[in-house]
Amino acid sequence: MTKQPLRVGRIRYGLWWLEEATAGARARVRAVADGTATAGRELRWAAELSVRAATVQIDHVRPEPLNDRGLLKLMAFLAFAALGIAFVLGIGVSQWLMTAENSMVFAAAGALAVGLAVLALAFLVFASRRRRNR
Repeated sequence: MTKQPLRVGRIRYGLWWLEEATAGARARVRAVADGTATAGRELRWAAELSVRAATVQIDHVRPEPLNDRGLLKLMAFLAFAALGIAFVLGIGVSQWLMTAENSMVFAAAGALAVGLAVLALAFLVFASRRRRNR
């Protein structure tokens, strides 16, 4: 019995050669993807733990009313912060109206900051409210 070489067409040979040539790159990509997936799972787990801890801590907050000096300092700080927020938001909106690139980042950051300022003011308004015993 004689052994003759296996006859392979050009397309199959080209596909085999391409597979052999890219084997190392595919293995590296697979390793990077696995590492990224593992890191993503760890970050998700850490975020879940942080959210759970934050909600537990928020439930145990017992705010006390501020004295007049502390309230004045806090309101002055919030006023200066609001001026800074208004400045950044004004720049962002003016650039957005001129259709400049990357101006939505300013507008989004300003909107987020305004929301946080309103949240802080709402906390100040309801900080002295007494809780009912359950």
